[in-house]
Amino acid sequence: MAQSVELTAAERKLVFAMTLSSILPLLDSSIVNVILSSISNDINASYAYIQWAVTVYMLACAAGILLSPYIHERFGLKKAWIYSIFVFLVGSILVGFSYNLVSLILFRCLQGFGAGILIPITQSTIATYFGKERLKPVMALIAIPSVFAPALGPVFGAIISEQLNWRIAFFINIPLVLVAFFFGRTTIPENKTSKCNMNIYVFLTFLISLILFFISIKNIASGHFFDISNIIMLVLGIGLMMVSLITNNKSESKLIDLSAFNSPQYSMSIMMGFLTSLIFFGFMIFFPLIQAIKDNISITYIGMLLALQGVGAWLARKFIYKSLSEINSFLIIGVGLIISAISILIIQVGGNASEIIGFTVRGSGLGIATIAVLSSPFEFCDKNQIKDTSAVTRVVQQIGGAFGGVLSGILIYLTQAQLISVNNAYHVMFFVSLVFGVIAVIAYIFFGRVNKIA
Repeated sequence: MAQSVELTAAERKLVFAMTLSSILPLLDSSIVNVILSSISNDINASYAYIQWAVTVYMLACAAGILLSPYIHERFGLKKAWIYSIFVFLVGSILVGFSYNLVSLILFRCLQGFGAGILIPITQSTIATYFGKERLKPVMALIAIPSVFAPALGPVFGAIISEQLNWRIAFFINIPLVLVAFFFGRTTIPENKTSKCNMNIYVFLTFLISLILFFISIKNIASGHFFDISNIIMLVLGIGLMMVSLITNNKSESKLIDLSAFNSPQYSMSIMMGFLTSLIFFGFMIFFPLIQAIKDNISITYIGMLLALQGVGAWLARKFIYKSLSEINSFLIIGVGLIISAISILIIQVGGNASEIIGFTVRGSGLGIATIAVLSSPFEFCDKNQIKDTSAVTRVVQQIGGAFGGVLSGILIYLTQAQLISVNNAYHVMFFVSLVFGVIAVIAYIFFGRVNKIA
């Protein structure tokens, strides 16, 4: 029987507030990539250095994610959500008033830190309030805007950059945050708090490892594949990450409780989040760049095509997901990724009609996969592991997105060097998506009959 959800008036307000909370950071980060050149010209900063506005935001976001379980435990869900969304708001306002590169980077750091805490706290709020019985259908409501946001960002960014002022992209967060606060302040549940200790050593070690990892990945994705300094940085980052994880598990005061990974189903659901993020963000980066190689195409047109993913995701939730909601999450993810793989072949044909159809189909596949990815880890963890699961899923999905950038960067490099054709680059993207979908189906075969944690 298809799963449905009936919400009270207070629950609808809560879901609306959490939806805004989840899309704010996604919309912001996708818009910034488009308006960087306008910011660079306005504050007289070199384009080579203005990229740090993106990198610093991502690293500060990672720091916020790592701290989110501690902040959740120390202050409770409601205060943690209010604090984080207002840190994000203050950071947004200050970025809008940036006058040089230093101020821009500092304020983007503050904004990213707030976003890093806000995203997992939002997930924890939904998982805690609705429980496992109603989690899937509620996540389905939130997942669609999460697909729309990064897809619509380039469109808004292009319009703001060409028609308005780049500062509006950050000031627009003011009314959005205030609306989210209005609906969320009275509906977010209070929960128990405790005076827990934070493991500073593990936090700093893991944060440094992420900094090294993301910077090296960023450089490698930009085409510096054989730069020895990037390789050393990447190896050192992965090594420090392993050290921090081992130290965390042996410590009495854990930064993040990873005991849920004792469940194979939980581990596989986290892995599928990584793979889904890789292919989702990888193709979003790949398509505009490969189009730039083929011909001169409008940014607005590309943005509209990417936005069609959100339309496809909405259609899938409305007409497909309801009939799949009772099926094992791994099978849903597998079906979604295989559909997204097929969409790449449709897009590859070229022409407006095939691109419009392809991105709509792609959105439908990724839409149902994203819903399952967001909810499945919480199906295999205890209630006291929700806050840690929220942090883990966000970090892993960020890393997956970074690897997606590497995949697209490698393909673009090989295409520009004429080592492979454009069609072959599309085929690689197709086979990667297909393989990930098959992995999820195999997971369903092994884990499909395993009971979830009550």
